[in-house]
Amino acid sequence: MKNLNTILAVGTMAAVCGAASGGVTTLYSQNFNGMTTSNTAALPTDWRFSNASTPTWGGTTTNAVTQNAGTSGTGIVTGASSGGNYLWVDGVLATGTDKAIGFLTSGSAAGPRSIMFAYTNSTGYDLASFTASWDYEKYRSGTRAFGWTFFASTDGTNWSAVTAGDQSYSADANSTTVSNPPSSISKSVTISAAVANGSTLYLRWTYTGVGGSTNAQGLGIDNFSLVPAPGALALLGVAGIVGARRRR
Repeated sequence: MKNLNTILAVGTMAAVCGAASGGVTTLYSQNFNGMTTSNTAALPTDWRFSNASTPTWGGTTTNAVTQNAGTSGTGIVTGASSGGNYLWVDGVLATGTDKAIGFLTSGSAAGPRSIMFAYTNSTGYDLASFTASWDYEKYRSGTRAFGWTFFASTDGTNWSAVTAGDQSYSADANSTTVSNPPSSISKSVTISAAVANGSTLYLRWTYTGVGGSTNAQGLGIDNFSLVPAPGALALLGVAGIVGARRRR
């Protein structure tokens, strides 16, 4: 019987790892379309904004937007739109269904500014790496160059740069051109981080103007998903079962 038990344990481990490596197991996804179009709309659970120069999950944060704008009709973003933490809507603000979150800074709403997300591992397994995917979207031009930098953390305080998730935007000829629909750049990056079952992975996107905050570009993130990277499941419990069976 010990050989059969060993085979069953190995088979269980292979089946779970196979699901993860095939990208079948989605740990989390968010497209922000469920948010209301209020200019004080609450972010989805486990998302936060920070205006701190050194943001931390436990520091001063907010879980609501301060501004909103669409790309056409009433409520369209303009060259005179106020700076802040934005809910962006593709189309008319009140009726558009495709939404994103992000920023448009100004002299009175300065950057850098960050979006943060916390994922708590409740899979029942220890995870070693993740694939995060999302879209960077551009809603309004700006004569100042802007960029996103991407980070990961296992404590929400000490961050590691994941430069494959960075994105730079060159300065535009004006600060009045609206992208309707918004332009989009897709990212998919691997994050190596040991996150035990019950522990949390923190992600951060920081939006920064080159040399200042005025004449900003209206940028956001959308269509986020998180899956285990191939081979990410540690499965220490199952591995232990295999070892125990072999020792009998």
